Amino acid sequence: MKEFCNEAYYMIFSALANRTSLAIVDVLRDDRKTVSEIAKKLEQEEKVIAHNLKPLTHCAIILSESPGKEKVHFLNKEIVEPLSELLAFHVDKYCPSFKECISPEKLKEYMKGEAAKITFIEHE
Repeated sequence: MKEFCNEAYYMIFSALANRTSLAIVDVLRDDRKTVSEIAKKLEQEEKVIAHNLKPLTHCAIILSESPGKEKVHFLNKEIVEPLSELLAFHVDKYCPSFKECISPEKLKEYMKGEAAKITFIEHE
């Protein structure tokens, strides 16, 4: 087992520690999108999406590039795919009662409530 890096692991898991960030990862699963496209898909304000993108890009979970006027965001599949497989294995083996996913309606309702909160996670 490799050496445990508490600070780096904290940054990665805190970047993924809310439903909005996870929903952004899900939205980017198949295609590159701008902040406005992500916001429209998730029915969120662009500033909420931009706020949640910051730690995801800081940890290289999401990558960005500017091929034109607008910056596009996309998953770092080198990181996300193995992580997704590991989490799926863990859920299958240790969390069989969590097989059902939250419905899109409940997710939108939850995300609107979360967006109304002000939460700051500082990364050094």
